Amino acid sequence: MKRTSNMIKNIFEVNSRGQPTSASVDINRFFAWIIAGPSGSGKSTFLRRLLGLISFHDTDAEVYLMDFKADEEMFSMTSNHVARGFDCLELFEIVYQRFEARLNKQEENSHNLYLIFDEWQAFLAYLEQTDKKKHKDVLSKMLMINSMGRSLGLRIILSSQRFLMSDLPGRYNFNCIISLSTSFLMSTNNRQLLFPDMEKDEVVIKPRGYGYFQLEGEPVKMFRTIQVKDEERLNQRMQELFSRYS
Repeated sequence: MKRTSNMIKNIFEVNSRGQPTSASVDINRFFAWIIAGPSGSGKSTFLRRLLGLISFHDTDAEVYLMDFKADEEMFSMTSNHVARGFDCLELFEIVYQRFEARLNKQEENSHNLYLIFDEWQAFLAYLEQTDKKKHKDVLSKMLMINSMGRSLGLRIILSSQRFLMSDLPGRYNFNCIISLSTSFLMSTNNRQLLFPDMEKDEVVIKPRGYGYFQLEGEPVKMFRTIQVKDEERLNQRMQELFSRYS
């Protein structure tokens, strides 16, 4: 099934000729996201709002959320599409089976299938300590999804306090890169991994709520996050999203 564009709107605000303008991303084109930022930068808050936007703009979306740090306050949804802590591995395997089913034409490619993983790097570090074979297997499967999943409707969003190049199989297939902190990019390692063409003197330090993003083929831009106005409505949207296919 050939997909047309699917705009996720109002993700954040960018400065356009002195005016704040809401930024939208076509999730069918920019299908693999990295969201980075240190503790306290608002990653979970940003992810919550993003889930609400996906629910609203991608009306057939099926979303699997792996919340490794098990933050039930932030992600309170009840669904068999949500896993917390050590249960994340089992849910990741289920998403991989769905990917394989679409690849082998055993499942119709009828709607977008999202793999959203909060604290991806911490999950990999845990696996590396406890089961090196499984760690290697998960990286290999992520590379497969990242390399071949786009045309099959797979959408990947990985969030983490920090990333290592070894944690990102197919790093250059990730085509929407977001840093939820400006000061985070003063570190050469962080900058080179996220925005390899950005020089240190190009980083403008701003308070929490500002960051940088880059879509493939476009320059790095600064953004400001948009505040949630109605938390109760957002919680309803998130629960609706995770109830669609449960």
